[in-house]
Amino acid sequence: VSFSLVIKFILILHLCSSLTGECFDNQTLSEHDDHYSCVMNGYVQAYTSLQTLDITDINERKLAIRFECKELKIEKI
Repeated sequence: VSFSLVIKFILILHLCSSLTGECFDNQTLSEHDDHYSCVMNGYVQAYTSLQTLDITDINERKLAIRFECKELKIEKI
């Protein structure tokens, strides 16, 4: 049996406060075939997510969206 290794990138958004340095409300959003696609989508999703938050809350709590593209290696038969 022969295995092949497939690499995927998982986009994860983190809502963070620069007041406390704490991140919360992590969201796993999508799977991508390459790092570039994941990062590009990360910027779009971070921007879109930030727009849904209350401006006063963002300013008072110094909120920002951080994201990461986590590499996932999958063995396929």
